[in-house]
Amino acid sequence: MKKFRFRTIHLVMMGLILFGLLALSVRLLESKELIISAIFLVLLFVVALLWYQKEVYELENLGHIEVLNEQTENNLKALLEKMPVGIVQFDQETNTVEWYNPYTELIFTTEDGFLDDAGIQQILAEKRKGDISQTFEVSGNRYTSYVDESAGMFYFFDCSHGSRQSSDANMLRPVIGIISIDNYDDITDNLPDTEVSKINSFVASFIAEFMESRHIFYRRVNMDRFYFFTDYANLSELMENKFAILEVFRKEAQEEKLRLTLSMGISYGDDNHDQIGQVALENLNIALVRGGDQIVIRENDDTKNPIYFGGGSVSTVKRSRTRTRAMMTAIADKIKTVDNVFIVGHRKLDMDALGASVGMQFFAHNIIENSYAVYNPDELGSDIERAIERLQADGKTRLISLAQATRLVTSRSLLIMVDHSKVSLTLSQAFFDLFKDVIVIDHHRRDDDFPENAILTFIESGASSAAELVTELIQFQNAKARLSKVQASILMAGIMLDTKNFTTRVTSRTFDVASYLRNRGSDSVEIQQISATDFTEYKQINEIILRGEKYHESIMVATGNPETFYNNVFASKAADTMLQMAGVEASFAMVKTSPNRIIVSARSRSKINVQRIMERMGGGGHFNLAACQMEDISYDDAKQLLIDTIDTTMKETKEVE
Repeated sequence: MKKFRFRTIHLVMMGLILFGLLALSVRLLESKELIISAIFLVLLFVVALLWYQKEVYELENLGHIEVLNEQTENNLKALLEKMPVGIVQFDQETNTVEWYNPYTELIFTTEDGFLDDAGIQQILAEKRKGDISQTFEVSGNRYTSYVDESAGMFYFFDCSHGSRQSSDANMLRPVIGIISIDNYDDITDNLPDTEVSKINSFVASFIAEFMESRHIFYRRVNMDRFYFFTDYANLSELMENKFAILEVFRKEAQEEKLRLTLSMGISYGDDNHDQIGQVALENLNIALVRGGDQIVIRENDDTKNPIYFGGGSVSTVKRSRTRTRAMMTAIADKIKTVDNVFIVGHRKLDMDALGASVGMQFFAHNIIENSYAVYNPDELGSDIERAIERLQADGKTRLISLAQATRLVTSRSLLIMVDHSKVSLTLSQAFFDLFKDVIVIDHHRRDDDFPENAILTFIESGASSAAELVTELIQFQNAKARLSKVQASILMAGIMLDTKNFTTRVTSRTFDVASYLRNRGSDSVEIQQISATDFTEYKQINEIILRGEKYHESIMVATGNPETFYNNVFASKAADTMLQMAGVEASFAMVKTSPNRIIVSARSRSKINVQRIMERMGGGGHFNLAACQMEDISYDDAKQLLIDTIDTTMKETKEVE
């Protein structure tokens, strides 16, 4: 029965009645004892009334608590039935399932419509045995779990959703890219405005259509440069498609009779958009010095390596005389601040590396006295030995051995690397480690293992040779001193070596340089005497060629005798000779140069990118002239690696099925 609860009006009315009764008692009763008794009765009634009211309140509070508990229990049951969390109550001794919520039933119901008790018990057994993994998998979905052994409860929830959110976050990472139109300046320099307008319209239309099709925001910042901003999801799709835009643009440009290609530098990351943009610009520079018509992608993280796409055509980026003049000034300014300059080529010097070293020593000597061309007397071919003897007899070039150079290095010395840009290929790793500052002058496409301490980089993959680049620097230096006849002849011999006597990779700039060297006394007879091949060497080169085999109908692979140590020049000469044969698009010559070193020289005409093949084997070079060195590998394994790399590259470029 519901208890009666006094309201305020009730209490007021009872107070007035009691006050009236007390007033009547005082007037009617004459005895003080009776009056005190009446007052006592009134107070007793008030106390009884307050006690009653207290009991009523306590009973009502208990009722409210019971109602709230009942509501909470009902809500909790409803929540357990609806929330995406599995709850299982189990027997702590046998792991038998005693109770489970509907979500558990949804996850562990078999195709027959029954609860998979055995599956739940197996998971419980593994978790209770000390399985360190907090997750388990059911029907391809992963769940995070927790076992409360003291209460006999097993909880789990779906963690796949969180993984998907994390994946989505990765796909939303910002991407900044820069597009450069290769050769734009060279093509438009001498064209009338109407023709330039047509080219601009073609480029703008192509880029606009591509960006709109991918829903990418972009802006044209120059006639030949575009910036774009997108997310990693878009970039991922482009990477899966191998950036087909490169081939499409090249073909459409060819239809318009334009020698235009695209290069891109792209970067992405989680934060620091300014750094991402800077890395994108660095990546574009790498793409350009590698010859253009390619894309370089690297995350905004120093520990990540770049990814390359394209590079399927011969170097298209033309050199700028303005850049050469600027590099001449920058290199000269740096040389003025040091006390010694040492110029080194790559290991196993060839004529181009020696010629570039001699030319840069002449360049540096016009600025400071202490400049030296360094060579290793233990690694010289017969032609290089003859060249060094002629230079020493001439007395105009300061040539010193590696041991002599090591003793002269100071903390303010400068190293100039010519005809190579990989630390692993330099004349001496120990000698390289002595320098804080390095300048790189090279005509090969830039690759990994680039010197981290390079303060100036003059890499022009469009040049025929390092000797050509160095000669141009000397031309722009315009010093009073003149190259000697022998120095000019050595530089010319370097150019002739890399151009196969002016038959490949030559431009008008190559002939300009050759003309300059001829005016400085370059002598063809001197060059022939220096570069002449000994009869013994000629026999060994032909032995390598005779061991050649054909692959994929148009590729020649020749390997020297594994018991013979060859000069590294033999491999390049053998590859050059094989390339002259009918039906040969690419040639590879592999020889041993020491007990634990094997080298491969690669040549191609215009269809096969041998640089890509050599890069995969740890080397590098140009589209149609490249090489690599391998150490601590058996001869048979090295040959198989070469064949496998050729096969893989040919399949990727769809040259073969």
